[in-house]
This record gives sequence, structure tokens and C-alpha cells, in this order.
Amino acid sequence: MIKTKIYIAVFLFLSLAVSAFPQSRVSLEIGLRNSVNYFENRLPKGTKMAVLNLSSVSPALAEYVIEEIIGFLVNSNSLTMVERSTDLQFLQQEMDYQFSGEVSDETVLSIGKKLGAQTVITGSITLAGEVFRLRIRAIDIQSAVIQGQFNANITTDRYLMSLYNKDVAVPDQTQPAKTPAQSPSQPSGGGGGGRVRLPGF
Repeated sequence: MIKTKIYIAVFLFLSLAVSAFPQSRVSLEIGLRNSVNYFENRLPKGTKMAVLNLSSVSPALAEYVIEEIIGFLVNSNSLTMVERSTDLQFLQQEMDYQFSGEVSDETVLSIGKKLGAQTVITGSITLAGEVFRLRIRAIDIQSAVIQGQFNANITTDRYLMSLYNKDVAVPDQTQPAKTPAQSPSQPSGGGGGGRVRLPGF
């Protein structure tokens, strides 16, 4: 009896440990493919989908992820992608809507409804240390109920980092460098004239 209780305790401990760290690192392609497979198993067959928003500090990476998810959904045997190219351009202008960035669920649902979708896909991809954290969520248009959320740890590779760094790592050179105000004790002139040096310059 005691051994049985010990075995049960060990099993429960291992189960909690596994649930606390369920994710191993996968490539972005596998992570996105798995996310679509996840929703194929959760949503009714034939559900009309629209992929509308993915939050990221890198618009290039966000747009890439959106297009990849759309590609997987287009080839899905159980989910249906709504045509969005023409209508979405109009809606972007009408609602000042951006693909990547913080967009309210209400805005996303409103756009999804105008596109004729039943479910919208939103999410985020963020860099945490040496891995990207991917979160993909499905929201029902009519009820605003979250129908499921898929999470994955994405391993970094050269291509993924090039997309991320395209918007993040390069300093903005369109704005002139600001010169800090000099205090009376600071000498004027010499020493570079108090100009701020940008990284890489």
C-alpha cells in the first residue's frame, strides 16, 4: 500500500513537471503547421476562417507568420479561408487597421464579420531569450468566445532572426540625432559637440 502511494505521488509529480514544461523547441514552420492542425481538430468542419492580426515588435516577422498560416489554412481539408485581399485593403483604410501591433479584439471581430468569416485567427510572436514564443488564438465572431489557443516555443534560426532584425535591430536613421541640453558647467564645443552617437556609428 505504501509503495502504491509512493508510485502515485511520483507519477503526479512527473505529470505536473511535464505540464509545467510541455514545450520543446520546434521550427517556425512546424509550429505553424501544428497550430493549424490543432484548430482543425477543434473547430467544426467547413468553418470560415480569417487570419487578421499577429502582434509583434517586428512587422516583417508578423506579416510572414500571417501569410504562412493562411497558406496552411488554404490547403486545409476541413477549414475554409475567406477571400480577403480586396476587401481587407478597403477595411484597412476605413478602420486605420494594421496587420501587426496591438489591435483590440472588438476591431478584429468587426473586420472578420465584414469579411464573412465565422472565426478569426489572432496571436503574437515574441522573442524571449533565445526562443520565440508563438501564441495563436481562434475567436468566434458571433459569441466572441475563444475557441482555442495554441502555444509553441520556436527555435531561432538565421532566416527567422533576419526577419526579426529587419525592423528591430536597425536604428532609425531618418531622424536627426538629438543634442542633449548643456548645463552651465559643461563646456561648449569640442568633444564632438555633445552629439549622441547611434549604435554602429
